[in-house]
Amino acid sequence: MVSLEARALAAAKRLKTPSQEQLPKFSGIDENTSVSEASAHTNSLYGSDFFDETESKLGSVSTTARNGVLTDDIKAEIDIVPTSLERETSNKLREAVPLGTLRFDRQKLYGREEYIAKLNDALFQVNRHATVELILIAGPSGSGKTALATSIQGDVERSPRGVYLQGKFDLAVREQPYTAVATALQDLCCRAREILGQEGFEQFQEAIRKNLDSMENQLLHGIIPSMSHIAPLPETAATRTDFRASIKLDDQKNRLHYAFVKFIRVACAAFSPLVIFLDDLQWADISSLDLLKVIMLDQGSANLMVIGTYRSNEVSPDLSKTIQEFRTPDKEAPKRQLLLSGQESKRNLKVSTFSTQSSNRQLTLPSQEIIGSNSRLTELTLGNLTVRDVKHIIMSLLSLEEESIAKPLAEVLHRRTLGNPNFLKTLITVLYEDNLLSFNVGTMQWTWDLQEIEKSSFASDNVVDLTRRGIERNSSKEMHHLLLCVACLGNICEEKYIRLVWKKSNVGNTSERLLQQLLGQAVKQMFLERIGTSQFRYSHDAVKEAAISLVPRDEFDALLQQVGGILFEELSKEELEAMLFLVADLLHNSDWPNNKLSQLLLRAAQKAKGVSAFSSASFYALHGIKRLPQVWKSENVQLALKLHTIAAEAERCLGNLPQAKLLCKSVIGQLTVPKLEKMQAQKILIDMLIHEEDDFTVSLNYSLDLLSEDIGCRFPRGKAGQVLGAIHAIKQMKAETSIPSAYTIKDLPMMTDPMRVYGMEIMRMATYSAFFAGQPILMLMIINRRIQWCFKYGFHASMATAYATMASVFMHKLGDWERGRRMAAVAVQLVEKAKALGVCGDVEQDTVIRLHFLVTPWIKPARSVCTQLIDGYKTCMSHGDVDNAFKIIVAYEFSQLLSGKELKQLEADIQCYRPQMEALKYDKWDFQVGIVLQAALNLMGKTENTTILAGSVVEEKPGVRQLWHQVQFLKRFLCAHFGEYKTGAINSVKIGKEWLKAYPGVYYGYDAFHQAICLYAEAHNIAQNASSGCRLAPSTSGRTMSLYKEHAYRNHALIKSWVKSGGPNHVHHLSILDAEQAALLSCMQKSKSKEVCKLYEKAIVDSVRGGFVNHAALTEERYADYLLEMDDKQEGIYHLENAIKRYSDWGAMRKVEFLREKLVKVTCSPLAQNGSS
Repeated sequence: MVSLEARALAAAKRLKTPSQEQLPKFSGIDENTSVSEASAHTNSLYGSDFFDETESKLGSVSTTARNGVLTDDIKAEIDIVPTSLERETSNKLREAVPLGTLRFDRQKLYGREEYIAKLNDALFQVNRHATVELILIAGPSGSGKTALATSIQGDVERSPRGVYLQGKFDLAVREQPYTAVATALQDLCCRAREILGQEGFEQFQEAIRKNLDSMENQLLHGIIPSMSHIAPLPETAATRTDFRASIKLDDQKNRLHYAFVKFIRVACAAFSPLVIFLDDLQWADISSLDLLKVIMLDQGSANLMVIGTYRSNEVSPDLSKTIQEFRTPDKEAPKRQLLLSGQESKRNLKVSTFSTQSSNRQLTLPSQEIIGSNSRLTELTLGNLTVRDVKHIIMSLLSLEEESIAKPLAEVLHRRTLGNPNFLKTLITVLYEDNLLSFNVGTMQWTWDLQEIEKSSFASDNVVDLTRRGIERNSSKEMHHLLLCVACLGNICEEKYIRLVWKKSNVGNTSERLLQQLLGQAVKQMFLERIGTSQFRYSHDAVKEAAISLVPRDEFDALLQQVGGILFEELSKEELEAMLFLVADLLHNSDWPNNKLSQLLLRAAQKAKGVSAFSSASFYALHGIKRLPQVWKSENVQLALKLHTIAAEAERCLGNLPQAKLLCKSVIGQLTVPKLEKMQAQKILIDMLIHEEDDFTVSLNYSLDLLSEDIGCRFPRGKAGQVLGAIHAIKQMKAETSIPSAYTIKDLPMMTDPMRVYGMEIMRMATYSAFFAGQPILMLMIINRRIQWCFKYGFHASMATAYATMASVFMHKLGDWERGRRMAAVAVQLVEKAKALGVCGDVEQDTVIRLHFLVTPWIKPARSVCTQLIDGYKTCMSHGDVDNAFKIIVAYEFSQLLSGKELKQLEADIQCYRPQMEALKYDKWDFQVGIVLQAALNLMGKTENTTILAGSVVEEKPGVRQLWHQVQFLKRFLCAHFGEYKTGAINSVKIGKEWLKAYPGVYYGYDAFHQAICLYAEAHNIAQNASSGCRLAPSTSGRTMSLYKEHAYRNHALIKSWVKSGGPNHVHHLSILDAEQAALLSCMQKSKSKEVCKLYEKAIVDSVRGGFVNHAALTEERYADYLLEMDDKQEGIYHLENAIKRYSDWGAMRKVEFLREKLVKVTCSPLAQNGSS
C-alpha cells in the first residue's frame, strides 16, 4: 500500500504545492495517522480543497492504471499544470467546510472504474485518431449515469481547445423540438470567443460563413438564437422570410439536418475534442433522435464524442428504434460509401485552417476528403453498486480506515437501497439529518447506531419516496412552492423568470429577500444547482419528482396553467417567442379562453413546422383543434383552417397519410368554408396522391374535377375530344402571337382574380399528373390553357414552367426546334419577371429543370451545358429545392461521363456530391450518381467488371423502372466502349427503343448513338463471319443482321434529324455513324473503300474538335478494326496506337489494357509493350 506521505508528495508535485523545501512539514504524517488528522493538517497548510482534490485525482489516475490505459502521454500529463481540477475548483465557492459535513461532491465514482476506463479510452481515440465516438449509457434512475458522463469533463477541458457541452431532455416539454441539442450548441456559441481567443474566434466565424449558406444559417438561427454571436442574420426582414417560404416541406427537414451537420463539422475543426452530452434520451423528441442519427452517421466529422444517457426501464419506441439502427447500420452502407479519396467541392464545404493563440498547432477543417466509417458505438449499462462499493463509499465519506468498521453499516445501507447510488446518497443524508449518523467532535469520529438505523429506515427501491420525506422534513411551505415553480419552468430556468412567477403566484410573502434566501437554501440542501450566475436546475430528476409528488396532481396541473398564464401575460414579445414551446406545453390542456389558447397553439405549431419538427407541429395543431368548442363556427373558420392545414402537412411529412387525408377532407367537406380557403388542403391532398402514393391517374382526375366544379374550366375526358383539343392547342401555340416580345412580357399585368390564380395552381399540378399518367395529349391541352389564361387574365409565375415544357414538346414531339428555342427564351424572360415581382417561389428551379434537361442540351455545346447544369444546381439549392438540385447533379455527372471528361476528375467530382445525397437521404439520386461512378471505375480498371455495374460503389438492382432503365443505358454505353457489341445490340433491340421513347432528357441523344454503334458493329461482325465461312445458318445470321441494321438505321436517321435541326452535340455522332454504315457496306462487298477511310478520318476530326476524347478514341479503334480487316496492317496499327493514346488521355486504363493485348497479337510495337507515351 502506498503511504499517505508518498501520495501527498505525488499530489504536491503535480499541483506544484508544496515545494521540496516544504516536505518536512509532512513528517508528522505516517501510515498510522488517521485520515481526518491528515486532512486537517493539510487543510491548515494548503486550503480545505487540497486533500480532497488530491485524493479524487489520485483515485482516477490509479483507476486508469489498473485498467491498462495509462499511456506514456497520460503519465506525462500527470506532471503538467494546471489540471482540470484546478479549473473546476476555481469556479466553486471558496467557503470553509465545517467538521462533520458530508461532502458527496468530493467523492470519486466507486464501482464505476471499468466504465470510466472505457470513457477514457473513447476520449483517447477522439484525441489521437480523430474518430467519432457515440457512448450510450443506460441504467435505472439514480444509477449514476449523469455522474459517469460528466466524469471526463475536466479532462476534456484541459485541452486548450477542448469543450464539453451539456443538454438535457425533459418529459414536461417533450414536444419542444431539439431542446437538449439547442441548449448544448447555445452554450458553444456563447463560449466560442472565450475558448478560441479573438484570432481563433474570427477564423471560426469565417469558416461558418464559408460553409453555411444564408438559408442554412437562417434555419439554424430558428433553433440556436445565439448563432447571432457568430453569424448574424441580415437585417432585412424580407430576406429572413423569403428563404424559408421557398423551401418545400419535403426538403426542409433534410436541409436543416444537413445545416446541423455542416455546423458540427466546422465546430469539430475549431474545438478538439468536442464532447456533447445529451441527458435523458428516453424523453427526446423524434426530431432530436433523427438529428442524432444524421450527425453520428455523417462521414465528414472528426474529433467528436457524443454521450447519451437514458433510463433502461423507460425506453420509448422511438429511442429503441434509433438505438437499434446504431447497432445494425445500413447493410448497403459499404456499397454506398466511396472507398477512394476525393476532394470536397469548393462550391459546398470549403477547407479552412484554424489556429489559436493558446496553441501553435494548426487544424484543418475535416471535409469529406476521405469517406469511410470512422464512427464507433460503445454501450454501457449501469447496475446497482455492490456491498464492496458501498463500503468504499462509506470509508471515503466518513474518513474510515478499517474495513471491518465500515462493513456492517455498508451492508445495512446496501440492503435498504439495493445499491442504487442516488438512493444511497439520499438515505445517508436522511440518516444525517435524523442524527442517526453524526460526527463526534470530541473523538473526531463519525458515530452511528445500526439498530436504530434498522428500525428507522425502510426497504424500498423508490428513491422518490425517501427524497420526498427529506423535502417535507427540511423545507418550509415557501420552499416547497419555490421547488414547484422551478419544476414548471423546464430543465434550466433563468432566475428572472423564477422571480416573475414567484411574485405573481400569490403565496403570501413574495419578497425578493425571501426568494434569495430560499434559492440559497435550496442549493445548500442540494435540491437545486446553480449554473453560472443566473440559472438554476434540479440536482436530480428524483428531487423534481419528489417535489411534484407532495401535492395532488390536479393541484400541480393548476399551477402549471397558472405559470403558463403568467408567462404569456408578462413576457415581452421577444421573450415569449423564445419560450413559446414551454408556454404552449404548460397551457395546452388548460381551461384558458378557447380561441386564445388555440391561437397560441397555432403559433407553436407554425414555429415547430418552421424548424422541421413535424411531430411537435402536429401535436400543437391537433390540440389547438381540440380546444376549439365549435371548430367550424364562423368566427373560428380562419383559425380552424390554419390548424387543420398545418396538422395535415405535418402528418403527411411524418408518413401518417390516413390522418393527413382525414384532416384535408375535413376542410374540403365544410360547406361554410369558401372554395378559395380550401385550396391549400386540396393541394396537400393532390400532392399526397402524386408523391406518396404514385397514383397519378387518381390525382389527375381529382384535379380535373376541381377545375370543372369550382371554376368551370373543363377538359375533354374522351380520346376523340382530347385529340381535337390537342390539335387546336398546337395551332394556337404555332401562331406568332404565342411568342410574346420582351415588351409584351413586361407589360403583362398580374393575375388578380383569386379563382383564376387557384385554377393556375391546380392546372400546374394536373400537368405533372398527366405526364406521369401517360396522357401527353391531355398534358399539352392543360399547358396551352395555362398559357392562354395568362394572356387573357394576367401574368402568373407558373407561366414560365408552362413555356419551358411547351418548348420541349415542340422540340422532341413536333420536331420544331426553332420554335422550341424561342419558347425557351420566353420562359427565361418570364422567370426574370416573376423574380422582379417577388412572386417566383419554386418556379425558377422548376423552369431551370425543364430547360436544362429537355432543351439546352440540344441547342448548346456539351461543355456549356455542363456549366449551366451547375448553375441550375446552385439555383435550386439556394431555394431549398434539394430534390431538383440533386436531379440536376445526376444529369451533370451523366453528361460529364458521356462527353469525355477525364475519368479521374469525374471520380473526384462525384465524391463532392454523393456525401450530400447520403446525408440528406436522397437515395434515388445517390444510386444514380453511384452507377455513373461505377461505370467510370470499370473503365479505369479499378474493378474486375467491364459492362456489369457492380463493385465498391453500387450493385445493379431491379426495382424502380426508371433506375433500371438508367442501368441498362450505362450498360449500352460500356458495351460500345469495351467492344461487347453483341450484348449491346441485343440490349438495344429489346429495351433501347423504350428508353428513347420515355426519356428524351439530357443524355437521351448519347444513348441513340451508343445503340447505333453496337448495332452497326455487331451487324458488321455477322457480315464478316458470314464472308469467312462461319457455320451459323445463313437464314439465322441474315435475319439477325437485318434486325440490327433496321434498328441502327432508325437511330442513325434520328441523329441525322437532330443535326439538321442544329444540335451541336451530335455532329460527330453523325460522322461516326456515317463511317460505320459505309464500313458495313464495304464489308459486305468485301473491298476496301477510300470513302470509308475519309468518313472515319472526318469522324475523328469532328470528335476531337467537339472535345469528345472518348468518342475520338472509339472512332480510332473502329477505324483500326476496319483497316486490319481489309489487311491494311500498317495503317491499322497506327490507328490502334492512336486509340490507346486517346483512351489513356481519357483515363480508361482497363480499355487500354485490352487494346495493348490486341496490339501485341498484331505486332510487337514498343507502345504495346511499354505503354503509351
